[in-house]
Amino acid sequence: MHPRIILLPLILLLWLWPAAAGAEDADLSHTPPQWQVLSRGLLFSEISVLKGDTAVASLAVVKVDPAHNRFQVFHDTPRTIFQWQEETQAPVLFNAAYYSLTGQPVGLILTDGRPVGPWYNQQMRGMFVAEPKGVSPDLPRATILDLVNSRVDVRNLPWTQGVQSFPLLLDYKGRIRVKESGKRAHRTVIAADRHGNILIFNTRDDYFTLHGLALFLKASAFEIDSALNLDGGTEAQLYIKTREREYFSPPAWTTKLGSLLDRREFLLPTVIGIFPR
Repeated sequence: MHPRIILLPLILLLWLWPAAAGAEDADLSHTPPQWQVLSRGLLFSEISVLKGDTAVASLAVVKVDPAHNRFQVFHDTPRTIFQWQEETQAPVLFNAAYYSLTGQPVGLILTDGRPVGPWYNQQMRGMFVAEPKGVSPDLPRATILDLVNSRVDVRNLPWTQGVQSFPLLLDYKGRIRVKESGKRAHRTVIAADRHGNILIFNTRDDYFTLHGLALFLKASAFEIDSALNLDGGTEAQLYIKTREREYFSPPAWTTKLGSLLDRREFLLPTVIGIFPR
C-alpha cells in the first residue's frame, strides 16, 4: 500500500477516531459456508453477505488447521501474486501487511526466523505468528498476538514466521478494536477461531469499512476469537492454485493486471503461503 504509507499516522488516526457505529453493518448475516476440501485440514468457501434477504457483498474464506498445514512468510522484490505462486508453489497465497515506498515492511515480519522491518512500531496492533521453534505443547502452531494488551518481547519470539499489522479488529475478549471511519475498500483479514483454526477472509468487493467488517465477523457463525486486518485496497489479494482448483480474489483485479509495469499497486513485496505439512 505504498501510496498511503507516507500518511500512515493519519490513516491510523482516522481508523481509530471515535464515530457513530455503522448501524448499516450491525444487522448483517451470511449464507452458510459450503466447505470445499483443498487438502487435509485446508478448506475453502465463498459466502454471500446478507442484509435481510438481499446479498450485499461476498467473501472468500480459507480455513486452515495448523496441525496439518504450515505457514511461511516470503519477502523479496515486489512481484505479482501469480509470480509468487509460481516461485513458491504454495497452494494458497495471500497478501501480508503494509509496506513503504521502497517495498520494506513498516511493521516487523519474520521469514524463517529472520526479522525484517522495524522491530518496534507503536502503530502496530497485532501480530500473526506461526511455526514455533522446536515442539512445545504450550505453543500454538499459529495464532494472533495482541501487541497492545499483552507484553510481547519481539527479540525472543519463539515463532519463525510472523507479520505485524493494524488494526486488530477483534481481540480475545470479543472487543471491537477499531472505530467507524466510513472508508470502504477491499480487505484481507486473518483470524483465529475458538478451535485453533486460522481463517483468511478476502472481500470480493469494496463493501466493508473496517468497523463494519469487525461487526460482521463478531456476529458471524465462524466463532472468531481474534481478527487482524492486513493490507487493503489493490494489495488485498488471495490466490489458490491446486491440481483441482484455481481461484483468485477479488476477481475484478484479473482484468486490470495486463500491464503490470503500469500497475505497480498490484505487486506485493510480502506474501504468506500455506503448505501441507
